[in-house]
Amino acid sequence: MLRRLLWIGGLLGTVIPAPALAQATIGGDWRSDVDRFALRLVEAGLTPGMGIAVTRGDSVVHVGGFGVADAGSGRAVDEETLFYIASSTKALTATAVVLRAHRGELELDAPVTRYLPELRLRAPLDADSVTIRDLLTMTHGIADGGPVVFRTAYTGDFTGGLLVDLMAGYGPSESGGAFAYGNLGYNILGWVLDPADPHGWKNVVEREVLDPLGMEATSARLSGLDPDRLAMPHEIDPGATFRRIPLAKSDETLHAAGGHFATPRDLARFVAAHASEGVLEGQRVFPRDAIESTHERHVEQDRTFGPFHRFGWGFGWDLGTYEGRTVVHRFGSFSGYRSHMSFMPEPGIGVVVLVNGGGPASPAADLMATYVYDRLLEKPGLEEEYAARFAELQAQFASGVERLAKQLAERAARSAPLSHPWEAFAGAYENPKLGRMEWRVSDEGLEVQVGVARSRAEIFDPAEDKLRIEITGGGEVVDFEFTADAGAASSVEYRGERFVRVES
Repeated sequence: MLRRLLWIGGLLGTVIPAPALAQATIGGDWRSDVDRFALRLVEAGLTPGMGIAVTRGDSVVHVGGFGVADAGSGRAVDEETLFYIASSTKALTATAVVLRAHRGELELDAPVTRYLPELRLRAPLDADSVTIRDLLTMTHGIADGGPVVFRTAYTGDFTGGLLVDLMAGYGPSESGGAFAYGNLGYNILGWVLDPADPHGWKNVVEREVLDPLGMEATSARLSGLDPDRLAMPHEIDPGATFRRIPLAKSDETLHAAGGHFATPRDLARFVAAHASEGVLEGQRVFPRDAIESTHERHVEQDRTFGPFHRFGWGFGWDLGTYEGRTVVHRFGSFSGYRSHMSFMPEPGIGVVVLVNGGGPASPAADLMATYVYDRLLEKPGLEEEYAARFAELQAQFASGVERLAKQLAERAARSAPLSHPWEAFAGAYENPKLGRMEWRVSDEGLEVQVGVARSRAEIFDPAEDKLRIEITGGGEVVDFEFTADAGAASSVEYRGERFVRVES
């Protein structure tokens, strides 16, 4: 039986049975109600497109697509539309690690250096003291972010050897050995799955997880996907409409902490197998105890995400509650995308919601998911409550659009003639940690490229030669330095690192 996770006290690491809950009895045409609510969110302009799937027990029982996959062309979302799932990938990666450990191919309490013998960390950290379990539970104590996350998630400019070399500069995190959410631990787990190839984890997850579950559409290789099946990313504009933005992902930047495109149906098969302790559509696919272990509370957390309160972390899954019921979940977000993947163990219901819009589309995904749970559990006063929640979301949306308009006006007001012509900024600059940054003059001004990441620059502070770019999903400032006797910039400061001009 699945180890229940309701937080009611006890020692960390113990498994506490939750109160028995009756199986949900689903009355009326719930599928039509769910579809109508999804369509309402789309028609209200709260997301350009949405894909949903619902599971009961070990089966997918409903799938739907709504809105547009591409606002530019008007192409519609359907059941075969693929969305980027971002950090929801962590649950897939963790499942692959645990399955290999179950067969004895990995040992969770072994030091990571058993599998990556060349890995070194900056003193006082010792790589020999970091275990595979520490990486799974995000208690490894290594400072997150830095050049490894930058290169794997955004620029794609790396080799396995380079990543190992960069890890030697990583010191302790401020949280010590306490739980601290981040990408780095799961990036390292990706190398553990295939030490010979920094992209080899993709084959391992495919072999261990995707293929056994029949997740034929899911892939960590964007180049192999049909472009006409992709939900393209969008962001809100000051006119309160979603506009398409460039897809900022490629094969090189699909990584073990956030690296798959999937359909709602495929992800729902993964959810159903977890909710049913390794069984899918009546067939045992994974060992029960291996899957159970991913849902145990291995470490505490105490934070709120929308309507969910998170009390723990398993292996690749957040453990939380929604109105007193346990919800095992893993969400993901990236520029223009949001994914929601969750299940309630006791009533045996699972939900997947994928959207292709930023900003207000993020809470819209969670509102859709909670509506599914409350509708299937036949919550009293459902329509009145969700009319109020819907109105609240619309008010949040309006406030967000107002803030965006204000921010854009402030950014436009900063635009003024620079102290040097665009050509003086153009050129190549290098940093040993973050790589090569190339600036070029275009018809629209100045553009930058770092690895596969690109951005148009806008003026941030003309008097100080500072520009604003977006290559990591948000705005960041770069500061150019000019020497007194040179007509061109000599260096650029970005993310606390200095890039020095080199010959192009």
